[in-house]
Parts: sequence; structure tokens; C-alpha cells
Amino acid sequence: MADYAFQLVNVFTRDFDGGNPLAVFTDATGLTDAQMQAVARQMNLSETVFLFPSETADASLRIFTPATELPFAGHPTLGSAYVVAQLKGLGDAVRLETHAGVIPVAIGGHRFTLTANAPTQRPAGFNRAEAAATFKLAEHDVAADPVWVNTGVEQLLIRLSSREAVLTAQPDLPLFFTYCGEDPAHQLAYLWHEEFGEATVRLFFADNGGLREDPGTGSAAANLGGWCVLNGAELPLSWRLLQGETIHRLNLLHLDVSAEGAIRVGGDVVFVGQGSLVLPD
Repeated sequence: MADYAFQLVNVFTRDFDGGNPLAVFTDATGLTDAQMQAVARQMNLSETVFLFPSETADASLRIFTPATELPFAGHPTLGSAYVVAQLKGLGDAVRLETHAGVIPVAIGGHRFTLTANAPTQRPAGFNRAEAAATFKLAEHDVAADPVWVNTGVEQLLIRLSSREAVLTAQPDLPLFFTYCGEDPAHQLAYLWHEEFGEATVRLFFADNGGLREDPGTGSAAANLGGWCVLNGAELPLSWRLLQGETIHRLNLLHLDVSAEGAIRVGGDVVFVGQGSLVLPD
């Protein structure tokens, strides 16, 4: 039997009952892929992180949802940066190795801010009317054609015409599974509306034949920055992103895009607990 220590943090909040919770296993040396996936299912959080030594960064991390491994995700990267900084006594910056490359994270008090990769984009292959039907909205509620954007992990972005449309959207399961990705492990959609520098956002993802709503999604915030870069938004920009309102788990994310198109996503991180998991040899 072997004990594996973990820390629990909430990302995109300073509150015990807000943000997006994350489990970070501080030394996963010796764990197999199958064991990490089993642990992620056991923790049953949006993502669970496993830390390893790195030759090119302060730590290497592997990110698992209960269903699959991800090459990159925002709230696990920021939460892991907090844990690594505490473990190693790092003051103002952390570099983390992911399957999407080395991600730099700046530290300023409680705020952790990552710099995302340059974005790419491709058409979603369905129109605004089909997007509206997928979320039981009127066609005029969809403000732009759906697109897949990638700044580290590819996600489907759908711009809506009002905050109310974002908050009242209700996924139609058969249509969601038809349009929002071919791989059952990566079917998702990010709905967003921005006005006066404040965006209301929601992310739905497939989970064991149903859907879950993520409380706070840093990778999608980065992809929103990528959407802005690739679709003619006025730069530079600095937006507050509100997520998790409909599931009563408020998250506050900060998205900044420079005039040159550099994308940064930040949020507060708070420590909430620690423990260990006992695994058979």
C-alpha cells in the first residue's frame, strides 16, 4: 500500500464555498495512467492534477477529468501554480510543464495569471439556428457563428446576444451530442456574452452520457481571448468573466489581451484542505 498526499484549493475565488475546487497530488511518482484516471474518478472533481519533477520547468503536471486526460486546462494550471509555489517557496513566478507546452504563471498576492498559447480557430460546421436549437434559444439569441478555438485545448465557443440568453440556455441533449464534438470524452460548449468589459459565461461538458456545468474554466477564458484576437475585437482589452452563477458556485476570472494579442487569464486561489489517498501496490 502507498500513500499519496494531495492538497485541495479553490480557484477563481478567495472563498471556501466559491470558485472551482481542485485536488493536486503533490508527488505522483510511481502512479500509472490507469491509477491516475481511477483517482480522478474517485475525487469526482472537474479536474485532478498529478505533479511530477520536470527538467524544463518548476514541475510537470498531468490533468485528468473523471473521464479522460487533458493536455491543458486553466484552473488546474493556476491551482497547481499555487501549490508548487508554496512547496518550493517561489515568490513571483512559476513555470509548469503540460502536454500543451511550458506555461508561465505570474504571482501577485492571491492572484495567479497564466499566459496562454497563440490561438487557432476552425468553423464548427453548424449554423446559428442549429446552435440556438441546441440550447433552446431563439435564433436571434446567437450573435455569431459557432467556432472551435484552441489556445492549448480546443473548445467550442458560441457568442450569445445577451446576458439573459447565457443564463437561461438549456442544452438539448440529443442536439448537444450531435453538434458539440465528435469525441464523447471532449464534447463541450462555452456560451458567452460581454458588455462594458464584463462577460457572463457558462461551459457545459459531457459526462457519462449526461452533461455537467463547470463552475470556472480558465482554458475557455483563454480561448475567449483567442476568439477576440482572431475575430477583430478591439485590443487591448481587460474583461471580468463571471461563471458559475446558475449552479451557485460563483467564479471570477480575469481576461487580458494585449495590443499584440498576448492572452493572459488570472484568478485568485485559496487553500482549503489536505489529505492522502491510500492505493494498493
